[in-house]
Amino acid sequence: MARTRAFDHDTVLAAAIEQFWSSSYRGSSTEDLCATANLSRSSLYNTFGSKRALYLEALLSYIAGKRRARGELLDRELTGRELTHAVGAAVLDEQWTDPGRRACLALAACIEVGQQDPEITTVLETNAADFDAVLALAIRRGQQDGTIRDDLPAEATARAVHAAFDGLQVRSRVATDRASVEADLDAVIALL
Repeated sequence: MARTRAFDHDTVLAAAIEQFWSSSYRGSSTEDLCATANLSRSSLYNTFGSKRALYLEALLSYIAGKRRARGELLDRELTGRELTHAVGAAVLDEQWTDPGRRACLALAACIEVGQQDPEITTVLETNAADFDAVLALAIRRGQQDGTIRDDLPAEATARAVHAAFDGLQVRSRVATDRASVEADLDAVIALL
């Protein structure tokens, strides 16, 4: 008779997200993951199969949470400019309220994994495209409501704004003053 699991899958997944987010994929040993999730090595492998499989599931879970949060922003009654700013402000707020001032886990994965794992790369590309689509929607909304210049191609502008938001996250890792990074966000939005 098979033993029932003595742990909650979502709790273990949340612990794994924290471990990978704090220490990266390569920087997280199986022992680290077992300690963080309070699991034995055999339970970890029996449940997730491998460290890589756990990383992939953790990334997918993290990204799903971000997608839900972006959907909630889209539901707000904001002009296109306000929505674009709100998306950037949400990214920075999460980072600045985090004790380690960690940048987005997906951004960190893009830097660490890059093109080395085709399945993870596809997940990251899809996430980036989803984020770009939210920004393009906000920009088109702004072009329609008159709060964003209408001579800008929405999709290309969304990718540029996304890149700027990523850069602001990198800068936030070392910046000593949140107000200066928020002023930089305002400057990005002013370009629109």
